Amino acid sequence: MFIRSASGLRGIAKEDFSPDVIDQYVCSYILNQNIQKCTIGRDGRKSGNEISKWVINSLINNGVDVVNCDLATTPTMQLITEKSDCNGGIVITASHNPAEYNGLKFLQSDGTFLTPKQCEELFKSVDNEEKIELQTNIGHISHYANADKDHINAILNLSCIEREKIKSNKFKVVIDATNGGASKILPLLCRELSCSVVTINCDGNGDYSRNPEPLSINLGELEKRVKKENADIGLATDPDGDRLSIVSNDGKAIGEELSLPLAIMNYSFYSIKPETFVTNLSTSMMVDDVVSSFNGTLLRSKIGEANVVSLMRKHNVNLGGEGNGGIILKEAHLGRDSLVGAAMVLNLMSIKSNTLDNIITEIPQYVFIKDKINLNSSKEIDIDSLDSVFNCDEINKLDGIKFIWSNKWIHIRKSNTEPILRIFAEGTSINELRSLTKKLQEFVR
Repeated sequence: MFIRSASGLRGIAKEDFSPDVIDQYVCSYILNQNIQKCTIGRDGRKSGNEISKWVINSLINNGVDVVNCDLATTPTMQLITEKSDCNGGIVITASHNPAEYNGLKFLQSDGTFLTPKQCEELFKSVDNEEKIELQTNIGHISHYANADKDHINAILNLSCIEREKIKSNKFKVVIDATNGGASKILPLLCRELSCSVVTINCDGNGDYSRNPEPLSINLGELEKRVKKENADIGLATDPDGDRLSIVSNDGKAIGEELSLPLAIMNYSFYSIKPETFVTNLSTSMMVDDVVSSFNGTLLRSKIGEANVVSLMRKHNVNLGGEGNGGIILKEAHLGRDSLVGAAMVLNLMSIKSNTLDNIITEIPQYVFIKDKINLNSSKEIDIDSLDSVFNCDEINKLDGIKFIWSNKWIHIRKSNTEPILRIFAEGTSINELRSLTKKLQEFVR
């Protein structure tokens, strides 16, 4: 059974995907977005090649020209779509989901994901079995070999990146791309910045030797390798390369929550005035602290890249992101980008002339818990009715429900991509947070 989300759909590759199913979704995308020329790329999943062929066949049989980038990160596809003359793009990926999953992410002509409303219309067309008029012309297929190069060049020319300064440090970097879309491009970017690069899980073959979600708990191999190599930093991505997680020079996984605060620190160094930043409701208070230290303003959106981007556009914000390691820099493109994040962190280390573990000490630290409740039963959960669970200072119902105190918070919401309730909690005491999450789980169950 497919899981539909604001960016597209995901499902078990062998069970949910077929040429006919793919054709229905692709045709609905063509119909709703008036697609005439389309980019296509995939992460390293073993099912990706076959699904890619089905997508391409559906596009060209409906008269759409295809620009095939083959193995590529989602942010690469977003940037290439925006810079090209294509009026849409499809990325074949299930992001951080397990290996048996795959999915389709649909892009607009500017490289951003479809809006939630546009996705609803696409899914409605699928459900109504709307058809495209039979085409007499077959679309043309071209292969684009410079996607990685173009993405790297765009990053090297960012105003908040001093490439020569980074090069002068000759950082040693260990990279774990979980054999996904970033397997080639992230090592290439780091080598362009004169880094000595050690790679693990960078074959791009979809063999996941670790859980593909780049949480600290899943980065044990990277931690060991950073320590063994006496490296300056470890960089980890998810399969489609839109999320960045970091291991510091002392061999400790500092997690994906610190990626955005570090990027904000780097960006603010080049700002001539206080900036406004955007993140979502579940992102760490570390972002509040860093933004405040630069006299900036922080706005919070619903969960999801499309929602962060929407708020960035509304307020003309240059930098935003999410606590899952997603960094969105408008100057590059309006999408989460692990490569942009990696370059910004390397730049921060170079301009501060300091080790990463020392830089981190400048940021107040909190305890962060991510948990979930499986929704395998028929029991309906009315999240809005949970406001009586805790006696707190503030309740936010923008997305699910968030309970807020002066030094802690807990947030519960339905996942957009999996049949689960996600629980996020942050504070200064792990025991206190565990007590909060336990109470919430008991109440829900």
